[in-house]
Amino acid sequence: MRKSVSSILLVSCLGAAWALPPQLQLDSLHAALDTMSNNMESTLLGKDDLPLAVSGYMAFRLKNFQYSEPSPWVKDDRARTAVDATLNVNVVAMPNSYITLFTNLSFPFDMTGTHTNNLAKNPTNAPSNDERVLYDHSTDYYSSTLNEEFNVGVDIRAGVFGAYVTAGGVIWANASPLTMWERETMARFSWQYELYEDEKTVSTYYKEKSFKPVKEGGRAFWTNRSFGGVFGNVYQMPANMKAQFLVSQPMDADMATRDGLRMYGGQPGELEMIGSYDLRASVYHGRVAKEKIADNLTVGVNYLGVLYDDGTIYEPEFRRQWFVSEYGVPVLLNNHVGSIDLKGNVTPKLFLMTDVALNMVDSSIFYQSGQIKGYSGTDRTTGFSADGNKDKWGKPEMGVYVKAQSKHIEGWPITLEAAYFSQHFYSPYAITNPSRFPGWRKDEAYLNGGSLRYSPNLAGVNLKLEPTFNRGYFDLQYGQHRQIKKGNDVVVFNYRLNGRNMWESSNSWTKHKPLFIADSGNYSGPAYVNRVGASMNADDGVKQYRQRGGLYGGTWELWESFAAYDDAEQIQEETVPMHAKWESYFSFMGGYDIGHWFGTDRNIMMTALLALSGVSNSFAPLAVNEKTFDMLLWSFYGQFEPTIAITTKFHMVGILGLETFRSDKAYMAEVASSLIEDKHPYSSEVNQYLYKKAPINYRETAVGLGFDWDFADRVGLHVRYKYMTHSDETVSINDWHSHYISAETKAWF
Repeated sequence: MRKSVSSILLVSCLGAAWALPPQLQLDSLHAALDTMSNNMESTLLGKDDLPLAVSGYMAFRLKNFQYSEPSPWVKDDRARTAVDATLNVNVVAMPNSYITLFTNLSFPFDMTGTHTNNLAKNPTNAPSNDERVLYDHSTDYYSSTLNEEFNVGVDIRAGVFGAYVTAGGVIWANASPLTMWERETMARFSWQYELYEDEKTVSTYYKEKSFKPVKEGGRAFWTNRSFGGVFGNVYQMPANMKAQFLVSQPMDADMATRDGLRMYGGQPGELEMIGSYDLRASVYHGRVAKEKIADNLTVGVNYLGVLYDDGTIYEPEFRRQWFVSEYGVPVLLNNHVGSIDLKGNVTPKLFLMTDVALNMVDSSIFYQSGQIKGYSGTDRTTGFSADGNKDKWGKPEMGVYVKAQSKHIEGWPITLEAAYFSQHFYSPYAITNPSRFPGWRKDEAYLNGGSLRYSPNLAGVNLKLEPTFNRGYFDLQYGQHRQIKKGNDVVVFNYRLNGRNMWESSNSWTKHKPLFIADSGNYSGPAYVNRVGASMNADDGVKQYRQRGGLYGGTWELWESFAAYDDAEQIQEETVPMHAKWESYFSFMGGYDIGHWFGTDRNIMMTALLALSGVSNSFAPLAVNEKTFDMLLWSFYGQFEPTIAITTKFHMVGILGLETFRSDKAYMAEVASSLIEDKHPYSSEVNQYLYKKAPINYRETAVGLGFDWDFADRVGLHVRYKYMTHSDETVSINDWHSHYISAETKAWF
């Protein structure tokens, strides 16, 4: 518009001065410049002239899963097609230059089935033929619900003061690595078109993901956590100060009420608002920071607490499940984390981030009135009250995280991370949380721990070398971490190659309420033949702490856990081996554009990732197989991805991948009565079950083809087809083959 006004004014002046001599024409134009500028500025639209603005996107998705060779755990999902749509609207109102009001709305639509009111009232019942789950798979089976952003806020600015306050179902926020932070550094390829992909052209999308795959930052790797509640951010204060606060009642923190009991304790992600409003747990957070110390450094002081309502004791199921725990009486564990962090550029070529935190637990231990030493009556589900408890503070636990990024060698950036987390350090929304759900203080070790994700009771270093060169790049990463003290030999790993697609295809899939047993959606009961975990009885103990082994859903991923027993007698004695375990990781990732080989300026990018990782009882400089260094679990992961720019608006992508998991320490359980004639030489009969040695030897493959096409301005089509296989050499009933097809159109406005 500025150019249009300038042109009109310039033509007018030239026309009026055309009859004058050349020098007078120039003098006339120069004399009119100030007037032209003022006139032009007076025609421009400002904030006060546009009090309302609307933006957002519409997305239409189709997904089809078809198991050509199904396993019993997916027997109800042999073929399924889902069609859904989403309308996300961001509305901004500016009544004046000092105040901005905003709200975010999301409206999902499922177009593949019918819905009744029965499951809205009885959400734990199995759906019948005329009832379907919405595409976001809310476990409450609402006939209409929300996808992600549903909040409202106000931004106020006045001189050196600026702040905004927002409230609603989804609030994304971060503070410091050890209080409120998300960390995952597994690269995202072009193949994975994220549900939350930002607006960008296909060409930009491929350059960002093919030439430098995202490992940190961006929507897929937000350092933010999601909460529902009220969040305030004072982003501008005198003396370069800033502050923020949060009050939230997320369902994943709840250990008692209808939501906490039913969703088995997992962060619901973006659907914080669904459910009742009388949750008996609250998250409190505060941060004060000073910026521009020595020009570029920021120092912050942080607090995060998860506190429970003592009225939780009146929930019958909460009381009942604690009697078989180590406490023998109901207990609430209130958690407090405080930290001091520093981040910024120490020099123009050296970035530093550090965080030192202390964690303390305030335990509310409930007793029956008049019996402070415990309750010995016959009915152990009654007789407790909120007044009949005492507080017990635990000792402080420490966590330290340091990240340094150096660019002193031109073109060869180096990143070094060092961490120390004491045995019982627990910060549920920090980087020590291995996924997007709280770990619930489980004593377990994670494959790739410390290198891709952290966990408590861990110390070590992680080194990354990430040079770039003409037409390509490569990343070299090496991590070595060790548990500080002995822990249960319970190992947890996630499926990187096909995990997200496997989880989405399950009847149990719920993007927003993870940690369900992956085959729990089968009407006839669990069907996956899992390796035995630490819990002898899957129904014993506190629900959020159970470790039964087998498959579990996460946020966009699938996990599996097992206990690494030395023999079946340990299962009979209910003794889980304990060691201070080592976790090693080595990966090479590289990409090269070979377009010039064919005499074209179109990009033809070849990208590959190879990784070796393991969890062992001895130091393993490199995890080469499952038989060395007292290895509990060994894994190889390889993925090759070619991308081709057919035109600037049409790109194609392929995938070829292999992932293996191996362990000689796993056992399976079968009903002994059905195996009387087939006693395994390494088996032991315990409690009507026969525990047989069942080494883990999984092999997963993937091959696929897809394309991304900008068929109109701000409108794209994204299509993928992948053929996946899973092979379990020991338990062949777990084998499956599957076809996966997805198509998404997203239109921005």
